[in-house]
Amino acid sequence: MTRSELRVRDLKQREFTGSRLMNVKIPAYISDAIERVARELGASKTEVVIALLNEGLEAASSALKDLRHAKARRAAKGGRSV
Repeated sequence: MTRSELRVRDLKQREFTGSRLMNVKIPAYISDAIERVARELGASKTEVVIALLNEGLEAASSALKDLRHAKARRAAKGGRSV
């Protein structure tokens, strides 16, 4: 399993791949929550962050796809509805 496929449920089965360093600022409460989840799952904070990002990206992709379909349906009906 590559990191792009890692999900929170998969953290017990680890496989290491290439990576890039990304420095971001996050609120302290999010950092604390990530640390708590990592501790409870016996995973690293990096693994938890990657799993959460992958799940969020999957959800965002799905939401964008739904939005595109809705816009296409609206356009097919003859324009924007206000």
